Parts: sequence; C-alpha cells; structure tokens
Amino acid sequence: MGKLQTAALSALFLSLVACGEQSAIEPPATPPAVEEETAKPYNFGGVYEQSSAGVIDRTVEPRRAEGPPNIVLIIADDLGWPYLGFLGDENVVTPNMDIIGRGGAVFERGHATSNHCRPTLQTLITGLYPHQYEERAESIADQRMSSLPVPEGVDTEAERGILRQQYRTSAIEEFATLPRLLAEKGYTSHQSGKWWEQSYEHGGFTHGMTGSWNWQDAAGLGDQWFFTFMGGQGMDIGRETMAPVTDFIEEQADQPFFVWYGPALPHTPLNPPEEFFKYFRDRTDISESAKLYYANIAWFDWGVGQIYDKLQQERLLDNTLIIYVNDNGWEQPADAEYSDNRINLANGGPRGKTSFFETAFRTPIIFYWRGKVQAIRDVDTLASALDIVPTVLDYAGLEIPSDLPGYSLRSAIDGDELDQPRDHFVGKLIRHRAGTDFRGAPSQVTNDLMGSEINGYYRSDKRWHFVWLPDSDEMALWDLETDPGQTTDVAGQFPDLVASFKADIQAWQAEYM
Repeated sequence: MGKLQTAALSALFLSLVACGEQSAIEPPATPPAVEEETAKPYNFGGVYEQSSAGVIDRTVEPRRAEGPPNIVLIIADDLGWPYLGFLGDENVVTPNMDIIGRGGAVFERGHATSNHCRPTLQTLITGLYPHQYEERAESIADQRMSSLPVPEGVDTEAERGILRQQYRTSAIEEFATLPRLLAEKGYTSHQSGKWWEQSYEHGGFTHGMTGSWNWQDAAGLGDQWFFTFMGGQGMDIGRETMAPVTDFIEEQADQPFFVWYGPALPHTPLNPPEEFFKYFRDRTDISESAKLYYANIAWFDWGVGQIYDKLQQERLLDNTLIIYVNDNGWEQPADAEYSDNRINLANGGPRGKTSFFETAFRTPIIFYWRGKVQAIRDVDTLASALDIVPTVLDYAGLEIPSDLPGYSLRSAIDGDELDQPRDHFVGKLIRHRAGTDFRGAPSQVTNDLMGSEINGYYRSDKRWHFVWLPDSDEMALWDLETDPGQTTDVAGQFPDLVASFKADIQAWQAEYM
C-alpha cells in the first residue's frame, strides 16, 4: 500500500471518531495473557525426575514374624533337563521359574526316584523309595481283600481287581505322609494336581481338589476311569483354574500351611493356549513338537507366577519356602521332530520319559526362600527326591523319622558340607517305554504308550550311568562325561566298573528290599 493510501485511511478513521460515530474498523484485540502453568513442560515424573529414583518403598512386613515357614511344593510333570531359562536353555520362556532358580539354592545333580510320575509322587509324599511304598500298599490291599466283606455286586474277577485297586490306592491313609507330619506343628495343607492315591483326605491333607472313588465308580467310567485314578478334578489346576490354590493361600495366610501343587504340565496333551504358543508360533528354527512342548512349559511357568504373585500379595514370600522338583525326565531337542511319532510325542524322545537313560531321572531340585536362602548353584551334591520330605521336616522343626532313606539338605543349602553325602544313586525300575529297548534300539515289544513291565535297576553318579536287568543279566553303561547324549554303551570296555556297580546295587538291595 502506498503512502497516499495509508494517509487517506488514517484521516478517514480520525474523522469518524471525531464525529462520534462507531468505527467500522476495530483496532486489533490484545491477546489474552498466557497462564504461567501452561507454559511449563508436562511433568512425566518417575524416571524423568532424577530425585525419584528409588523413592518407592518396597519393604514389606511379613504376615507372620515368627514360627515355621509355609511350604509350597511345586511338582512339574514331564519337564526335562534343561528346559528352563535359568539353566541356560535359550528357547523356553520361563520368567517365573527363573526368579526361583536364580534366587534359590539349586541342586543341579538332582534325581527323581523313577522314570515316570506316580512312583516319584509316592516318594514326595512319604519320603520312601517307590518300591517301599508299593510293597506296603500291596500288603494293606491284600489284608483288606481277605478280611473285609466283599461288597454286593462284585461278582467277576475284573470287578475284584477294581476293588483291590480301590483298597491299594486308599492304603495311603495308613502312611505317615508329609501333611500328617506337618500337622503336628499346626500346618494346614492343600492338594491339587496329579494325585493317584484316592482323595486328598486319604493323604492327610486338610484341603484339596481330588475326591474319592470306589469300585462302582471305576466300573462305570470305562476308559475315563484312568483320569479319575490319576487325579480327577485336581487335574484342573494350572490348566483350567488357579483359584483353589490361591484361595487357600489367602484363607490360611495367618498360620503355617503346606501346598502340594502338581499340575499336569507340561505333560500331554500338548494343547497350549495362544497366549503361550505365540512365543513360538512363527519360529522356523525349532520343530513343531518343540513348539508345542515349550509352549506347555510356558503355561506351567504362568501357574508358578500366579502362586508367587499371590504369596507376594499376601505378604508371605518372606516366610515361605518354595521347593521345585520334576517327577521324571523328558527329551525334546529344539530340532527334533516328534509330531509324526505318537510314542515320542507322548513321552519325549527315546532317552526321555520311561526310558532307562539318565535323562529320564534328572531334575533340578530348588529351594527358594526370599531373604533366608542364599542363591547357590550346587553342581556336586547328588540330591534326590527322597531328600525333600526330610528337608521340609527339618525347616518345620520336626524330628525326621529314622526309617526314611533320604536326608535333609539344609546344611548344603546353607553352603556347608553334608555329614554323609551320597556318592551315587540306586533305584529299581519297573516299567520301560514302548518303541525301544533299554539301550535305545528299536523294539516292538509293545506299542502301549504306558510301556511294558520290566524288572531292572540303575546305579548312577556324576560320571557313570549303569543299568542292569538281573533276570537276563543284560546291562549297559554310559559315560556321562564324554558321552552326555548316552549314545554308546561301554559296558564291555570297563568290566571292573561293571562288577563294582553291580555290587553297589546288591548292597542297596540288601539294605532296602
């Protein structure tokens, strides 16, 4: 705009004002004052403020300041060595087990007492070798069959067999089980998961999930009877619900309690929900069977996390001893595909569950007690499932029965020497998997997923794993140090060792059989 135009407009504006008329052209309004607060940057807080680091108070006053610890026994089902993150497996997803494993006393040379689940569970509830338990249970069943009236309707041999099974499984009510022993110190107790020995009440638990059954129930269920026999409604834990365990913890928080948590995981069926399978779905570097098995492990780990979080919420972690053990071994290398083999898919690879290889027995045994147990990795102590009952009784302040074959690991947990540490394991074997013989060679003896009955013994230490079938005097020896995959039987190369290991088995037989 030129100078003349500007002057003309100014004159027009002044003349209108002078004449008292409202100007048609308003001067620009003054912008509103910006409030001082809106000019400041948004306060994110947290890590953005240097002064906030560590301000959150995470100290927790324990629920019970005194008295014996709560005991939570976590029993994995078919979770083989070393399929946990803290043990170095790079494929699995186990953040909750890693907390326990990295923060607890881990016995890496741990062994179950059997190559399949039920015998090891019998050890964990009584502290006895499986054959000790079975011999007594069989005697109780025989006595009941001969002394009690035969129920009406039991007419056939098959029905008598089911009745005898009822008596044999309920025989546990005459055993000094861990819940019964802990009750002397005021413990309440809860059973969930696998439980082959009738109801939780038969085992001495005050609370639980698995109910009783009788011969009529079994006769009417057909094939489904097996699942009732295995644990019935208790089998829902970990897969369908966690409420029975977490509710029990909440309700019993003000007194000492014992939890038996034995979910059928990662046991078949390998049917992980998408929330766990997603970790493995799109991976091309592992087999399809490994994806399913590892996802079931993640499912198991989630349940462990639910228990851990509940203990934390109820202010119980500082006075709770958490124990982990697996019931038997498993084999699922990341690159091995078992989807097309029903036996291997159900039992793991040929050196896994129900085999006679060391892989079928090995498990880490972990004791985790926040603030009380130091994190250690013990690679020397030969720890057994036999030792869990004595160790629990030791921490509970109870006398350990003199007839138990295991011993307390408490001194080793504290980093000290055991008085008389074992230098080898010995165990009796009663069942072998289908598809292979005891050396791992193909065999067509049976195609039953439960395998076949066989009489054998194993003797194992940190280097050698020896198997002997006394009926045929067949044997096999593997050098775990040079051949951890147990691919080469070297029994013929070491006759002196074979003779020594046989002698160890015979000495064990003389003491315990």
